Amino acid sequence: MKFVFVIALFISVLTIQCDDMEILSSDYMAFENVRYVKNFPEIFSLDNAIEVDLETTRDIIGIKSFRIYDSLMICSTIDKTGDWIVLSLPEYNVSGKYFFRGAGPYEFIQTPSVEHKFFRKEGELYTYVYESQKGKVFTINLDKSIKNNKLDIHTYSESVPPFLFDFAVIDSVTFFCKEINKTETKQIRYLLKNGDRITPPHFEFLNRAAIKENEDFNIISTGARYNREKNMIIEMPVGLNYINMYSVDGSFARTICINNKMDNISAILNRTREDRLYTFADLQIFPNFWGVVYINEAQGIYWTERKIFSKIMLFKWDGEPLAELKLNDFITSFDIDFKTGYLYTLDIQSDKLYKYSIQNILKKIEY
Repeated sequence: MKFVFVIALFISVLTIQCDDMEILSSDYMAFENVRYVKNFPEIFSLDNAIEVDLETTRDIIGIKSFRIYDSLMICSTIDKTGDWIVLSLPEYNVSGKYFFRGAGPYEFIQTPSVEHKFFRKEGELYTYVYESQKGKVFTINLDKSIKNNKLDIHTYSESVPPFLFDFAVIDSVTFFCKEINKTETKQIRYLLKNGDRITPPHFEFLNRAAIKENEDFNIISTGARYNREKNMIIEMPVGLNYINMYSVDGSFARTICINNKMDNISAILNRTREDRLYTFADLQIFPNFWGVVYINEAQGIYWTERKIFSKIMLFKWDGEPLAELKLNDFITSFDIDFKTGYLYTLDIQSDKLYKYSIQNILKKIEY
């Protein structure tokens, strides 16, 4: 019996070691600390959608993405009257239109993202904007822009590399950067501090993930968000079934896998592009939790005839599951107006914007 027990124990340890070695290979963009999520403690079905028709009521064309901060909804659009359109909630009155395409000092080749964090400084609302074509970072004072009916914009840095895949301002001298390597087989994370490039050891866990040359690098592409108060970065892949969250200083690092097995990059590469899954579509961070849009549908079906309704998965800041919001529709992004208790969702394929009353849900999850 002792002999059998020792053999069983040896096999068990060997299995754990093999799993660790597998996770540490280039087939995984993950940390050693993996949390497998099969169920959520709270599940809510949302069927009280109210359509918000801004095209008809406010003559706003083509919303691509949006953010809500306090009582403002900041929309990134294809509208020729302004790439950014700022609305006051809950009436959706237009408070300002900003950014125009061009090659001028404060003009952009592409619509600037609204995904960077908005923050208050000395009582006024600011955000950073990264201009990927020129490698510049600007600060926007949104309150002054609205008050003066003119974009209040200033150059913050001209030393950031262009064409970054992800970017965040960590502090006054430090930037988080993620760029693709020359062979387009890896996406490399690093900190740019006082102009020096630094790669912390825990970044290397994610940097090792690789695909074959001439393959679709979106398999390992992510959307990253930085929470300054918690000094935490969250990365949401678009083609893998797990999410990574880690502190900048390396004191915390965790991979959150949906279901009981992590996607293997080599196995994904063996599928046709149509059969590869589109897993997550959007990531939003809030003071007490964060969330992602879960798609989990084959790309060939998703871009032709979608069949699986979207879900919003909410997590605590330690990576533990908080709640799942099940929708009877398809969405590509979301945000929450905490003042009125409304969840807003957008689907860029149908160009539909909806809102849901979730006041009771927010109370139950104790946001």
